Amino acid sequence: MPNLVVKLRVFFVLTLLVCIPAHAAETIEHLAGQIVLDPSDDTEIVISNTGETDTETEPVIADDGRKTLTGSRWSTAHLPYQAEVQAAAQVTQLEPALIHAVIAAESGYNAKATSPKGAYGLMQVMPATAKTLTPTPVRAWSASQQILWGSRYLKQLMDLFEGDVVLALAAYNAGPQAVKSHQRTVPPYAETQQYVPKVLRYYQVFKSKLIQPLH
Repeated sequence: MPNLVVKLRVFFVLTLLVCIPAHAAETIEHLAGQIVLDPSDDTEIVISNTGETDTETEPVIADDGRKTLTGSRWSTAHLPYQAEVQAAAQVTQLEPALIHAVIAAESGYNAKATSPKGAYGLMQVMPATAKTLTPTPVRAWSASQQILWGSRYLKQLMDLFEGDVVLALAAYNAGPQAVKSHQRTVPPYAETQQYVPKVLRYYQVFKSKLIQPLH
């Protein structure tokens, strides 16, 4: 059985590498709702909304049921919540690029994003998970608390799976028990199978172009 698990693990990693083409970091990708990531410039990435204005407007409902903002535009040096991400990275010793990647995939940088299942905020933490982190209800978290506690949970998963980013991300999406029950591999759920390579794509883009290393 251990050999089978290793083979499955290697197969999934190879599959991810195949799914992430060499030009992936150079193409425009949708993050959430209308928000897109455009890394076509060699020196910076621009995360912008396809709306016509440059100011925040009222939230709208995205195709996936989440609320997202319109009219926001950010550049490499001025990402939303940059200071909050850096602070959470210092506390948890996670890479800022990884935190940004999860936020981008989960909410498109919308602190009021709400999923049909009840996940809330920038990092889409479920209420039940939030209770294991702090007595404060997830909907009462400020943006900085959303990033800090979401990052703490991600760090717990990284520790649980011994620094394996793929398994930690799979557990963030599907739950740690799902990963364990599938012999510590990515569960065969369509959402999770799509989620993990998506976050890894964003992670590589942020890591290569945006984020300064921790000091």
